[in-house]
Amino acid sequence: MKKPGQTARMRSAKLAVAAQSLNQASGVNGAAFCLAFLTDRARAPEPEIIIAALPPGAAVILRDYEAPDRAALAQKLKALCTARDVLFLVGADLALAQAIGADGVHFPSWKTVRPAPGMIATAACHSAPELEKAAAGGAQLALLSPVFTTQSHPGAQTLGAARFKSIARTSPLSVLALGGVDAANAGRLAGRNVAGLAAISGFLPD
Repeated sequence: MKKPGQTARMRSAKLAVAAQSLNQASGVNGAAFCLAFLTDRARAPEPEIIIAALPPGAAVILRDYEAPDRAALAQKLKALCTARDVLFLVGADLALAQAIGADGVHFPSWKTVRPAPGMIATAACHSAPELEKAAAGGAQLALLSPVFTTQSHPGAQTLGAARFKSIARTSPLSVLALGGVDAANAGRLAGRNVAGLAAISGFLPD
């Protein structure tokens, strides 16, 4: 039986290859990153294991919006990411991101995009109008979701591969595919402006 660290390394390596393949087919140059792990305390209670498996240049986005110890968690994960040469973004909290020296801020769809100078700004988007709004607000990269059925939002209507690619093709922002994306299905999403992928369950054991 494989240890959690071994499984994380294997899955991370496969996702990294898939993300790079998407990036190369996208026509995008200069995306801040092409592979991201989104924290989720319920489904991935040990994010340290996944961070240790990520390749340099990947990113971690701290969600866990309701965590009572969020500031301490952010500080801890930021240190782990720095040691691995992995980018660290704080979701929805610019002040916290600045306080810990994070690399950027991730703006959920319920937050207005207000980037800070010198920081990466990403945005969660679910439609073409949301992509337009995020771009106008100054976002540099969008996470477009949900592509496929996802445990994070089990009842949400999915975009599907064809609609996802259609929206991405005309997007003013480069996008990462999010929502049920893994190493097996990522190849179906290759297309213009699809700079890579983001995942939670894709990094986890079955």
